[in-house]
Amino acid sequence: QEKLLNKRSMCTQKREDYMRKIQELGSLPPAAEVSVFAKKSIAALMKNLEKINKDLKKYSHVNKKAFDQFVNFSEQRDALIKRKEELDEGGLKVKELIESLDRKKDEAINRTFRGVSAHFKDVFKELVPNGAGELIMRTIMDDVDSESDEDDEAKLAKKDPGNPDVSLYRGV
Repeated sequence: QEKLLNKRSMCTQKREDYMRKIQELGSLPPAAEVSVFAKKSIAALMKNLEKINKDLKKYSHVNKKAFDQFVNFSEQRDALIKRKEELDEGGLKVKELIESLDRKKDEAINRTFRGVSAHFKDVFKELVPNGAGELIMRTIMDDVDSESDEDDEAKLAKKDPGNPDVSLYRGV
């Protein structure tokens, strides 16, 4: 039993050494690059390794973790760019929703005003049998002189008289 415990501790120590060596290697290459070397013999791989190690000694002054950092930062950058695109898309959806709700609000205000105006006519007719009354919503455009720029008149012509812009309302 003592032999087994001793053997187990040695295996555990070897495993820890190998794990440390793996960590020292840094990031592993993609599987596509590894498959290129899978078909080569051990002797050819060892010869290739010696040549590469010799070439690497020329670059001993270079930060060995720079590539890992570059890959890490590139992944973070890509994730942030994707997140920004998602947020931009969400912002556009919010703007569309706000515009839709504003249109619905303006339509509801205009519909309500037309209803109140119709009821006002009926009530006024009951109160003053030979008279006529009408509610008119005043807008900024009503305050503009008739001698104003043609640009203002063009804007007036483009407006839908059935649904005027509610933001232009000034009074009744």
